[in-house]
Amino acid sequence: MSKTNNYIPFEVKYNDSIYHDSVSYPNDMYKIKKYSDFIISKAEDYIVTRANRSFYDKLKLYGVEVNYPESNRIKNYDDQSLYELSNFEVTYWIIYTYEKDKFRYAFGLEFNKDGKMISENKFPDYAKNKDFENLINPCNALQLVENKKRFKNKKVDFIELNYLDEKNSFCWLIQEKLEIQKLGISKYSVDMYYINANNNKLETIKKKKGSVIACGIKY
Repeated sequence: MSKTNNYIPFEVKYNDSIYHDSVSYPNDMYKIKKYSDFIISKAEDYIVTRANRSFYDKLKLYGVEVNYPESNRIKNYDDQSLYELSNFEVTYWIIYTYEKDKFRYAFGLEFNKDGKMISENKFPDYAKNKDFENLINPCNALQLVENKKRFKNKKVDFIELNYLDEKNSFCWLIQEKLEIQKLGISKYSVDMYYINANNNKLETIKKKKGSVIACGIKY
């Protein structure tokens, strides 16, 4: 998802319809082709250089979200002047999906209008981790977490493929399930376990904190 709320989403058009799973975007990428072709080629160069051609060829392009400066607020998509992107200091959020063993990892890369990547890394550097696509079974990662003392009497909310840049590795992210104790507004803190997807090592545990509102009806 784009980092701002002032953007226009674009998607590749297939068979006269624009679609991706259950999401439908109104804008065909062809409308900004003279800009998107350049940016996507820069993204391809970056991905192939950091990872390799084999990894890039496994990616599916989800779409491109064009971020506009706050001084140019988007009011409606019918304003054709918005699509002359050279007139604005836009950035491009390019979204890809990577699928491995039926697990899907979605990530976005942000580029400025000159084609320079300005976001953080979202996948491993092949030169430093040539086995980054050799993923362990997520059930092994799940077992490792469930055997931890701090996880005793807790449940799993979800497990997903993620990336940990400080370890230059894909990880299995396992998040503890939030257990709501009372009605009303409550603060919560749940553990997020990052298990190295190459060697099944627990790399780090991060805390996810926030507030939740629980409502109920008594009879």
